[in-house]
Amino acid sequence: MAGNDTSFDVHTADSDDLEFWRSRKLRFRVLILGRANAGKTTILERIAGASIGEAEVWRYGKRRRGQIVKGQRDRGLHNVKDEIRFPSRPGFVFHDSRGFEAGSSEELDRARRFVEDSSAATSLGDQLHAIWMCLPLDEARELFDTEKEVFSWARGRIPLLVIFTKRDGAVNKVTSQIISTASESASGRAFRRKARINAEITVTTHIKEREKELRQLGQVHSAIAFLTTSDMTELTDASESASANLIKATEEGLAGPKLKIVLSLVWGRNVLNNGFWCFFW
Repeated sequence: MAGNDTSFDVHTADSDDLEFWRSRKLRFRVLILGRANAGKTTILERIAGASIGEAEVWRYGKRRRGQIVKGQRDRGLHNVKDEIRFPSRPGFVFHDSRGFEAGSSEELDRARRFVEDSSAATSLGDQLHAIWMCLPLDEARELFDTEKEVFSWARGRIPLLVIFTKRDGAVNKVTSQIISTASESASGRAFRRKARINAEITVTTHIKEREKELRQLGQVHSAIAFLTTSDMTELTDASESASANLIKATEEGLAGPKLKIVLSLVWGRNVLNNGFWCFFW
């Protein structure tokens, strides 16, 4: 990982001095976790506003030319220390890790050591600032033990945001199940509409139960937040709103104004003054 010296005192310059902040070349570093097809690629694409094919892979401060980040079916980069960067959002640095399918304890252990080392880093540029963990709702599988282990990693030092992805897919699946198991006399638009409403209730209840379960796994002082996303595969008003909510939830989990400033700058929003900047790097 690049060892940029981005330590600074938030009081050394006016928060509206854009040249000061621009000169810092700040980075906000996120580890995104999840099993295959959990929606990680889609999340990255919506945050970056670009295709995953446009992402660059960096290692130790140098771009690895010719290496690309594969799509949703890929199980992640082999080296969790590799950085995923998008020219469209140059302030964000993402790390991906496989290891959440059964039998991937070695990869998971590498990710855990990466979190520990990043937590101990003294330079702001080398620190890991947030963990995004994607859990798909359209799959009936229970949580892997490897997924449950993540909740012991942060220990209050790094905010952990659990993103329940593919809510729309889960509602569609439950709706189809309700319709397929109904009696032959149950049909028509009104029945399908009621089935959809019942499916929404079922999925919402499942999310609340899963949140309760996951909160019990976390440490007492861990900063754990939850977010649910739907319809993220395309760039729409809804997906843009979901992306903004993801950044807001991450921001709320950060400790102190320094990291909030970093996130606001790489995202383009001035948290301190509750305003907006047209910010170009």
